[in-house]
Amino acid sequence: MKPLLFSLAYQMMGSVADAEDIVQDAFISLHEDQSDHIQFIKAYMCKVVTNKCLNKLKSTSRQRELYVGPWLPEPLVTSGVNSNDPLQLYISKEMLSTAYLLLLQQLTAVERVVFLLRELFHYPFQDIAAILDKSSGNCRQIFYRAKKSIGSSSSSKLAPQEIASPMMEEFINAIISGNINRMLAILSTETVLYTDGCGKTNAALRPIVGQNLIIRYFTAIRPEVPSDFTCDVVELNGNSGIVIKSGELTFSVITFHIKDNVISDIYIVMNPEKLRHFNR
Repeated sequence: MKPLLFSLAYQMMGSVADAEDIVQDAFISLHEDQSDHIQFIKAYMCKVVTNKCLNKLKSTSRQRELYVGPWLPEPLVTSGVNSNDPLQLYISKEMLSTAYLLLLQQLTAVERVVFLLRELFHYPFQDIAAILDKSSGNCRQIFYRAKKSIGSSSSSKLAPQEIASPMMEEFINAIISGNINRMLAILSTETVLYTDGCGKTNAALRPIVGQNLIIRYFTAIRPEVPSDFTCDVVELNGNSGIVIKSGELTFSVITFHIKDNVISDIYIVMNPEKLRHFNR
């Protein structure tokens, strides 16, 4: 049950730390509420986690409005998740991708809950209604509105490893060698670079569009990268990503969206607060 609750909270919040805290608090609540008297524990726990997520989102909405630069979800290491893991009973790797999580952020908090419970966990509308204290008809309308809002992009597939891995190698070689022009072959002419630093690092305050401007950005920041940096290819949010370290400290994590055999989007998280779970 814990993988289900974590995946629900993570996709609601876009934060590994918040999801872990919310799930932990939910189990504390289960203990305090004397679980022996709870008939349907999974439904009860989903409701507890949902309410905690909604309360957290409400209390932090102002922070999101004042966030400096692009907001990206915290990257999640998924290399330990396989077909034998209980998490796979509820969620596919495509649904953990950075691109998918950003699509979810376009929805309201309630739309996100209804969409996730129905689309990912296949909950009946009457069960979703019980969790949200709404009518099943209302939940059905919310779901179809959310699905229409996300559109066909939600069904995009991750690139297979035989395509993603060489791109990661070329990307790393370009960074290590300082020959950023090597990226040209793997970038779309309309590639978009999103950098999340929240004003705490040298991140761009707006998305950067196009090969030339992206290469200019990487060329400009290259001298500021620590000389002892290393790059590791890790499975992040369901596909190959790059973890960049200085010594034991992770200071940057990169994930990608690959479309038509080229990189269409680059997502770089540099906000130190979003990388705490890499530096525990």
